[in-house]
Amino acid sequence: MTTNIKDKNKEDFLAFMRWQIREKTSCGKTKTSANYRSAFRSLNRFLQTQGHEARLTFDQLDCKLLEDYESYLLHERSITRNSSSFYMRVLHSVYNKGVATLGLKQADPFTHVYTGVDKTDKRAISLNAIVKIVQYSGTDQKMEFCRDLFVFSFFARGIAFIDLAKLKKDNLVNGRLVYRRSKTGQLLSVKLEKATRAILRKYEHKETQHLFPILKNDTFTPTSYWSALRAYNYRLKRLAREIGHDIILTSYTPRHSWASEALRLHVPTRVISESMGHSSERTTSIYLTAIDHRDLDSAAKKIIDTIHKRIKTKGIRENEHYENISFFYSTTFPMPFHSTSTQEVDKFDANVDIILKQTK
Repeated sequence: MTTNIKDKNKEDFLAFMRWQIREKTSCGKTKTSANYRSAFRSLNRFLQTQGHEARLTFDQLDCKLLEDYESYLLHERSITRNSSSFYMRVLHSVYNKGVATLGLKQADPFTHVYTGVDKTDKRAISLNAIVKIVQYSGTDQKMEFCRDLFVFSFFARGIAFIDLAKLKKDNLVNGRLVYRRSKTGQLLSVKLEKATRAILRKYEHKETQHLFPILKNDTFTPTSYWSALRAYNYRLKRLAREIGHDIILTSYTPRHSWASEALRLHVPTRVISESMGHSSERTTSIYLTAIDHRDLDSAAKKIIDTIHKRIKTKGIRENEHYENISFFYSTTFPMPFHSTSTQEVDKFDANVDIILKQTK
């Protein structure tokens, strides 16, 4: 601990938290730093509504203030209990470090706020909602890009957003998308159908090796990834409102929805496990490793064909004809996520536990 923190700002919780953010960043702990920064901003917003100045002593961070902050999060910011708990857990961690590092004698003020984790509902959505998303005409280029990434992820067997961001042209092999899952290291091979090929063609660009313009530059970094993920979830929330369905869309949704639809179509559980929402994917990985690509290709095509048939039964708009889902994708090259302004994203105070955790 530096002299400045121990002496000059000894009683200032906010100064200590800023110092912790810098420390985590300098140590390469980007995710922890991002979590700290998100909680710091949220607490700061609340303090401003209460008329607090730039300083907040450890003594002032008491039970009453934290209970008021929790009420503010749940009722004024309208975030979930898990999201509120996320902020509280981060602040509690920093608080404990401060007390220990600075040698303070403080009673724990977090005893009356929720710091647990509620079991969340399944993140899958109905096939009708998927159809609505496929047919959605973006109100701007960023929303169109958001739709395309969601649809590609769904049709590509629920590929995770982090893996979408990392995809490069080298991952295209003989009409297949071949990549390793970032989370498990498992090698996956996905056959590219007409719809997924159409989306890839739309974003083909000679100046980059990445298949999608998700990141700010051609080098994947944790910072650029977390920024893009926040923007993606921000757009998905807006997309859910615009298609008019009472649903919640996150980066998890395509993966869970693909699994649910595969099960509904009687795809064997050895091909797609019901354990998508479990904390451990060990069983799923064991199943998928031993499966023939033809089984997975068949399952993926069956789901795409079902979507296609569902669209056809709803009728074709006047003077519009198509043979496949790729009809819905324009040739406009959209703005990448990294062009979303910080101010615009910061307005989105949604489920940070979903936004900040690595996609499954």
